[in-house]
Amino acid sequence: MNLRLHVFLGQFLWLLAALNGKSIQGIPGYGRNLLIKTIPEIEDYQSNIYEVFMEPYVYQFGHQQVFPPGSRSEKQIDLVVPAGAPVPGLQAVVHLQPDEESGVSGDLIFTQVVPNGPVTIQGNITGLAPGLHGVHVHQSGSVKGDCKEIGPHFNAFYGRHGGPRDPVRHLGDLGNVKAEEGTLEVKIIDHLISLAGPRSIVGRSLGISKAEDDYGRANTEESGLTGTSGPTIACGIIGYLR
Repeated sequence: MNLRLHVFLGQFLWLLAALNGKSIQGIPGYGRNLLIKTIPEIEDYQSNIYEVFMEPYVYQFGHQQVFPPGSRSEKQIDLVVPAGAPVPGLQAVVHLQPDEESGVSGDLIFTQVVPNGPVTIQGNITGLAPGLHGVHVHQSGSVKGDCKEIGPHFNAFYGRHGGPRDPVRHLGDLGNVKAEEGTLEVKIIDHLISLAGPRSIVGRSLGISKAEDDYGRANTEESGLTGTSGPTIACGIIGYLR
């Protein structure tokens, strides 16, 4: 009986909060109510987690879904959207700011067409030295102090550091990008991160590392934490794109 009462009260409070929720400007969906559930971090073990509940997606009919050939890890959903029409699903953006010396900057767009589906990251980065550089989502959204306060990699599932295709990894481990002379065009497709729910990266920060990420293969403590990828030389807060 007590269990049923607790369940009823929980549902009642959720409904009350939903009815009284305030619309937040700038969130995709143009005024959908948001409810946020938070779980505190466990120091040296797991990142803090917050889950964003929002009103259901509204999809537009008539968009053609195209599934390119290749392995499952390479598949994504491309939509043929008429010119000027809004992109369905959710989008977020990050503006990368350099630290004092790197001169690295850029803008990246995150797109998630369906709930729990893959997230595509596309955009340009300038100022990177030729070679491989690690890309990571960090726990904190604090980018002041030359990216020194963004915290460890976002780790929602108690994992150790790894590569983007490893079965065990930090949620924020997005692999490497390879820079050459000039502007680097980025396209990353990841199946673990999300723009809503407990795997959401919105409100956290994206960091670009000075060196190559070894995916935790070096069997050292630092490799298991950061992939021995060195300091973060550019970072930015990930926010919803209006």
